Amino acid sequence: MDYQVHTLPNGIRILFKHAPFAVTHCCFVLNGGSRDEQPGNEGLAHFIEHLLFKETEKRSTTQILNRLELVGADLNAYTTKEYTCIHASLLQQHLERTIDLFEDILFHSTFPADELEKERGVILDEIASYLDQPEEAIQDDFEEMLFKGHPMGNNILGTPDTVGRLDAKDMKAFIKANYATNEMIFAVFGNYDFKKVVK
Repeated sequence: MDYQVHTLPNGIRILFKHAPFAVTHCCFVLNGGSRDEQPGNEGLAHFIEHLLFKETEKRSTTQILNRLELVGADLNAYTTKEYTCIHASLLQQHLERTIDLFEDILFHSTFPADELEKERGVILDEIASYLDQPEEAIQDDFEEMLFKGHPMGNNILGTPDTVGRLDAKDMKAFIKANYATNEMIFAVFGNYDFKKVVK
């Protein structure tokens, strides 16, 4: 697949693939996943991913969720062992609106205490549900054996103990250490002129 690449002055790489469709798909990939967590902080990368949609310096949780939903776009995110991805599907004319929101949640999230506690509960429920699935437990045991003593062997969700202790200070420290702009990629698949995407 042919695609174009441009590196911004701040180091963020833009990857672009032209596609003659009305719907655009785009994502930010951050070089920070569960492999980058320190001992005792298991589940931190995934916890941060949950909180990125909760509040920024200029937007409330509702404003973040409505920013794209009101124009029919879909916003979501996921965490892996090696990276975190924030992605959206949207109509072609709403790319600038989406980029503005991505920039806000990535660089201006505030991690308010009330939202942090709500998401802690959500993640603890997620862990409990996950632990009820034998096939997942087998995969975890295999990865723990394969990567013994390394964060790659840990569950992305963390444990009830670690998730129960994580706080905003941990999150800000992880972001500072792992969300460097020269290790970020913004990818766009849509019907645009590449020069306009770069602007």
